Amino acid sequence: MHILLLGTKGIAADNDLYYGQYLDFFHKAVESTGTSETLEVVHALVDDLFIAVGDGNFSIRDMRNNRELSDYSAVIIRGHIHEHVDVVKTVSMYLNEANIPVVNDYSMFRTASKLIQAVHFQIYGLPVAQTVFVTPAVAANLDKLPFGFPCIMKATNGSHGNYNYKLQGPEEVSKILEEDGDKHSFVLQRFMPNDCDYRVLIAGDGVLIIKRSALGDSHLNNTSQGGDAELIDASALPLEIIEQSKHIVEKIKMTIAGVDVLYDKSTGKYSFLEVNSQPQLMTGAFVEEKAKLIGTFLASIA
Repeated sequence: MHILLLGTKGIAADNDLYYGQYLDFFHKAVESTGTSETLEVVHALVDDLFIAVGDGNFSIRDMRNNRELSDYSAVIIRGHIHEHVDVVKTVSMYLNEANIPVVNDYSMFRTASKLIQAVHFQIYGLPVAQTVFVTPAVAANLDKLPFGFPCIMKATNGSHGNYNYKLQGPEEVSKILEEDGDKHSFVLQRFMPNDCDYRVLIAGDGVLIIKRSALGDSHLNNTSQGGDAELIDASALPLEIIEQSKHIVEKIKMTIAGVDVLYDKSTGKYSFLEVNSQPQLMTGAFVEEKAKLIGTFLASIA
């Protein structure tokens, strides 16, 4: 049996030395129980993880020890947790799904990270394109991506279409990372050919749907990036998509939120992009219609 000690960079000048001391400590702890012949503690960093979620799959592989996290008997998380909230939350949620003990469990942390968005969609049964969190282990193993190029690379906490790129080849990944200079963390996501996306604005039981279309050769449908906006009737979307939008908003305990979804021309199915917990209300398109939606909601809770 193996237990993984999962750490982070930056704890000490020499991370291997630092976590090596922890391994010595845990080995002594195991020896004191008389189980050292059957139980071994190994370590890896979050930078060693290959996280892929979406299209019906959820996997996390420890590339340092070449082992799926679900193959460990338990995982211990220690390090600069506040700098890697989305990763430790993802690891915790993954291990909970696999019924693997995790020490400590960070699944209740709140974050709007696009990595966590994909995890939420996957866990709660909503369609989402395969998404890979970019770590040094991933950057060194782009041939192992579960999808090809072109693909989308976007900052995990980007908004309004900023730091969102359509990549034509693997060499562009290192170029963007170098230009970014560690200011952002990123995910890679399977590219979904589309003509538009839909903002499903939810306020309580009320729904407003805005169709957004990119201009020119841009892959971004955001109105903040110059995309066109059209107010459409709810019947234009399958009822299942509207119900799933309400379902995910309820699951992540939001009340007013904008759920983004598009029709994936490569699969012939709808796929969810993200849930925006702070959607534009006083700005953007169709402010008057938004005001009516919010007014009806406020009256219902008053």
